[in-house]
Amino acid sequence: MIIILAILFSLILLGMPIALAMLGASVVSIISLDIPLNVLAQRVSSGVESFPLLAIPLFMLAGGIMNKSGISERLFDFTRSLVGHLRGGLAHVNVLSSVLMAGISGSSLADCAATTRVMVPQMERNGYDRGFSVALTASSATLSPIIPPSILMVVYGWQANISIGDLFIAGILPGLLIALLLTLLITGISVVKQYPKDEGFQRSRVASYFKKSVWALLMPVLIIVGFRMGIFTVTEVAAVAVAYSFFVGKFVYKTLSWKDMGGLLVSTSREAASILIIIAASAPLAWSLSILQAPQEVVTWITGLTDDPLMVLLLLNLALLVIGMFMETIAVIIVLVPILIPLLNALDISLVHFGVIMIFNLLIGQITPPLGVLMFVSCNIARLNTLQFLRSSLPFFLVLLLALLVITYIPGLSLAFIN
Repeated sequence: MIIILAILFSLILLGMPIALAMLGASVVSIISLDIPLNVLAQRVSSGVESFPLLAIPLFMLAGGIMNKSGISERLFDFTRSLVGHLRGGLAHVNVLSSVLMAGISGSSLADCAATTRVMVPQMERNGYDRGFSVALTASSATLSPIIPPSILMVVYGWQANISIGDLFIAGILPGLLIALLLTLLITGISVVKQYPKDEGFQRSRVASYFKKSVWALLMPVLIIVGFRMGIFTVTEVAAVAVAYSFFVGKFVYKTLSWKDMGGLLVSTSREAASILIIIAASAPLAWSLSILQAPQEVVTWITGLTDDPLMVLLLLNLALLVIGMFMETIAVIIVLVPILIPLLNALDISLVHFGVIMIFNLLIGQITPPLGVLMFVSCNIARLNTLQFLRSSLPFFLVLLLALLVITYIPGLSLAFIN
């Protein structure tokens, strides 16, 4: 097992694409087990033969349609009418917008790109430091895969064979906690640096922008209610989200054209294919590791160190923080979840609770070098030096770590609404 994982990480560090690195490690493991190589093709094919995985491209398409329809700008205007009058108003708008955007796309990269393009220039024009603005935007984008819908939760739920609906609901309170802690931090920074605020709170302004954005705000409500009432499965609710977003963009806001749909279908296909290729490539690796009894070895090794669930969660958090700095999030979930499930079951740790912990832990890795995709996306769009980003992001990184500890050791946050 150690040799196979060493090969995998070595190939990744050498710059090989994640999917090819997984296939390379799979070939070595299958040959070492003296299994015919045609099994590799069979396992790759079976890796994506799952109905719930259809939700991934559907949620991505729904998010793309909503953003193309001008939903982002409407949400920014609405949130500014709510919190713009506070000290550091645009910074508060940044966080609250990320909360609302999270309920639309489920993708941290999509939300980070949209928020950076719209918010960072506005914040700079109003006297905010560029490093602060970009670091805040990247940090608040970690909310997207925590607050439903979430592509990462679909992948985790499929791997762990648990209810994706339960995972969606489990992310609501942790997501709000993260937003609250970020808000407290930027309040302190805004007071110290005397960042500006908008004119006073006006109910008429709030009501006006609410009417313009109400259709967008109803989408996450539709998803959660559909799950809780048992009306939809995760794939069905993703399809409903596509139909709903198309209706809003085409017939309500009238900002979506048939030409736009063609471009969205192409871009969504490309983005979804990159995710599904990783999932397919991971299937033979996970299968071969199970034959090598990797899960049992991990259980034996960790329980040999400690059988205290609190200490085990601490060790897993430290390991995931490091791994998340070097590997793509979906790849980590696919490789590690099957290995960790026996350990979590042995220690009676909820798979739903651990799902929220694992996903948020890996998201923190997206704002840290060397492979922090949120860091690179936001810096590239805002034309900010990476070193400037790192200096500005330290307070946000520490607050996200605090949120991770609270989420880890207060399972009630994740499980409060789970039956």
